Amino acid sequence: MKTINGFFIGFLLGGAVGGTLALLYAPKSGKHFRQDISTKTNDLLEEGKKITIDSWNGVKEKTESTIENVNKFLKTGKEKIAGKTDKVKESLIAGVNAYNKAKILPNSQNNMSEEKVEITHK
Repeated sequence: MKTINGFFIGFLLGGAVGGTLALLYAPKSGKHFRQDISTKTNDLLEEGKKITIDSWNGVKEKTESTIENVNKFLKTGKEKIAGKTDKVKESLIAGVNAYNKAKILPNSQNNMSEEKVEITHK
């Protein structure tokens, strides 16, 4: 982006210097000369404004695109984390249920009090 901006600034300055030199060496009266300088200056200012607006719009589009890509990346990351969280919860519940089942069977054979671990799924 710096190269492009440097190119346009050089272009504008070169145009201004070239235009001024052309006007200085042209055989014209003072009134016509001042009018030409005013016209060229206004043209250069308008061209500079246009280049600035185009550059600004390019930066704006690039920024919006970057923000959109970051949001997609974050959304994908959140979905992956949510999926892994659900799998961990399911595994934990299955492990607790297996533990309870293994603990109850030996206890019921010995008529001992049943101690049960419970986990709730939110």
